[in-house]
Amino acid sequence: MIGAEVQRAFFAALDGATDAGANVFDQVPPSNPFPRITIGDEQLLDDGNTCQDGWEVFSDVHCWSRPDNGSKVEVKTLAGQVVDAVRAITTISGFSLVSIEHQTTRVFRDPDGLTEHAVVSFRALIDPA
Repeated sequence: MIGAEVQRAFFAALDGATDAGANVFDQVPPSNPFPRITIGDEQLLDDGNTCQDGWEVFSDVHCWSRPDNGSKVEVKTLAGQVVDAVRAITTISGFSLVSIEHQTTRVFRDPDGLTEHAVVSFRALIDPA
């Protein structure tokens, strides 16, 4: 089973690779820094057959910004950097990465009226190593 290996690969690809710098989290610390990235929900589907195991993994990455001027430019830039960084993943420890692709990006203002938010979704196909 895959476990947390996809999340680890995402973290390794994103840490320091975007304008969020090292602000890449699973759980945001009390200091609550902006801009930041959180590695979000994941859905794992069995994609095996009678000959071989395999998995289809859907993963969300959240980008957060709180600009003084209320613009979505920073969060959209961050989301684009996330797409580039995740597309560059070539390995997932213990598995064979068949493909990873960007599915969707949604950008919106959070209900607090201050925070810009992007949800970037990916699909990966993974086989046993």
